[in-house]
Amino acid sequence: MAKILFIDDDPFTLETLMKAVGVFGHQALLAATGKEGLQTALSQNPDIIFTDMRLPDMDGIEIIANLKGEPATADIPVMILSASPVMDTVENAKFAGAQMYLEKPLRLQTLQEIIQKYAAE
Repeated sequence: MAKILFIDDDPFTLETLMKAVGVFGHQALLAATGKEGLQTALSQNPDIIFTDMRLPDMDGIEIIANLKGEPATADIPVMILSASPVMDTVENAKFAGAQMYLEKPLRLQTLQEIIQKYAAE
């Protein structure tokens, strides 16, 4: 069972992703802010992190930079989720260390494929 951290300020998105991950047999960790997400990543050591690009306290690029700058979280695969991908932002996210840049809403099949590919089980 993989631990998947979702960082998003939309409660509906978090609930939907949590239920989907549960159906796939994995554990969802939820955070509504970047700060909360970073703290959860450090304390829970998730296998994969999905973060929204726009959060109230920081953006996805800042989250990636913080994760990659911390030895305990530097190797965790990070996926960016965004409702409106802009080419510059996509390139910046990948340059910062994001594995993938995904458009919302995320298809459940895509979510399952990403978990299978990146989760250390």
